[in-house]
Amino acid sequence: MKYSEFREAVELLGVPPGTSLEGVKEVYRRRVKEGNYRDLAELNRAYRLVVEFCSHYPFGFSKEEFYKAFPEEAVRDGFYNHPLWEGG
Repeated sequence: MKYSEFREAVELLGVPPGTSLEGVKEVYRRRVKEGNYRDLAELNRAYRLVVEFCSHYPFGFSKEEFYKAFPEEAVRDGFYNHPLWEGG
């Protein structure tokens, strides 16, 4: 898969940045229901490309990656160790 193909598929589906795999599926279902597409075969191809990428994208399981996904936890952990908020 080329990046240009992937980018085109994302734009065709109308998937916002940072969308989860489940979010991609929801966008696709909504698009099919609403009939907002030029060609169903083209929409299905775009969906398959995006799902393939999302299904195989590596996730490092590091603290930094976790905090990117859940920024409120980074803040909470920062306060947890602060003397005024000690012990959460």
